[in-house]
Amino acid sequence: MDEIIAEEGFKKGSFKILQLLGRLRQLCIDPRIIYEDYDGGSSKIEQLVTLTEEIIRNGHKILLFTSYKTALDIVNREFTNAGISTYVIDGSVPSKKRMELVDKFNNDDTNVFLITLKSGGTGLNLTSADVVIHLDLWWNPQVENQATDRAHRI
Repeated sequence: MDEIIAEEGFKKGSFKILQLLGRLRQLCIDPRIIYEDYDGGSSKIEQLVTLTEEIIRNGHKILLFTSYKTALDIVNREFTNAGISTYVIDGSVPSKKRMELVDKFNNDDTNVFLITLKSGGTGLNLTSADVVIHLDLWWNPQVENQATDRAHRI
């Protein structure tokens, strides 16, 4: 960032700085999002699996939101390896299929619904879940509140 500011100035380099901050957010979730050949662990994902297993043992269903599809894929793989059942909605899932998955989740024993924030933050009624986890925080807290409201309806 210092190089960008020195070469272009803050205002002119602000887009590049924002991109770097986005990559830093991804690294904080799991380095595999940025580095395909990374084979180390991620303490955040490891703790997420442990926490999720405990929540499920206590009889709860979970909505898990993230901003990044790659993070969703990594979490889904880790949950599958741990025997945690999931449904997934990201931008590639057509609206008809989304509604089918929502109906299934609300009526079966699937443990976790994994959702990208932009594709599932509004318009879904997932009241069978009673725990909401945001894997990463969005720039605008109101977007997170809308996503959380998928479980907490009147």
